[in-house]
Amino acid sequence: MAKNTAKVDDTRALSKVDRVYSKLENALNLIGAIFIFVIMLSGVAEIASRGLFNFPIFGYIDTIEIAMSVTAFLGLAYCQRVGGHVRMDMFVKSLHGRPHWFVEALATIAAIFVVTVLVYSTFLHFLDAWEMGDSTIDAELPLWPSKLLVPVCLTLLWLRLWLQLFGFVRLIGAPDATPIAVPEVATIDDFLDHTEEVK
Repeated sequence: MAKNTAKVDDTRALSKVDRVYSKLENALNLIGAIFIFVIMLSGVAEIASRGLFNFPIFGYIDTIEIAMSVTAFLGLAYCQRVGGHVRMDMFVKSLHGRPHWFVEALATIAAIFVVTVLVYSTFLHFLDAWEMGDSTIDAELPLWPSKLLVPVCLTLLWLRLWLQLFGFVRLIGAPDATPIAVPEVATIDDFLDHTEEVK
């Protein structure tokens, strides 16, 4: 009985951490989406100002250069959580039960290793920019904030991958359990079913 209680407690803990962490990912993804919208509006303003008044906005290119890291990296952990990235999973889809979750866990371990290397290397890149006072060419805006954002966002992705690994290990032990903290990637059949419901 004590073992069953421990399993329930572990499940609740994982579910709670996943819910709390998901809120952070949602917020960062929303900020990234807002930045994309602002960049779109600023692009329209730049074209209108340059075309109608022959007056380009000073520092526009520099600002876009810095904002790229926000739009590209803030949604990384969110995308991983919802399985929104491109997956080459023809082999994985053919597996079921423990073998499926085992392969997913192995892939997640490999991803953790790669992201760990990326966090380290991008942090060194940030340190170089900080120490040299690296800046954009035209407006001379400092580049270190955008370069710092990259390892920070990769660290958030790293944490999401660890959550998913715990979720996959749990499913290896109990293949029929409800998936928690793992991406549930929609299949083509799911998409077609959803399309039929909308119709």
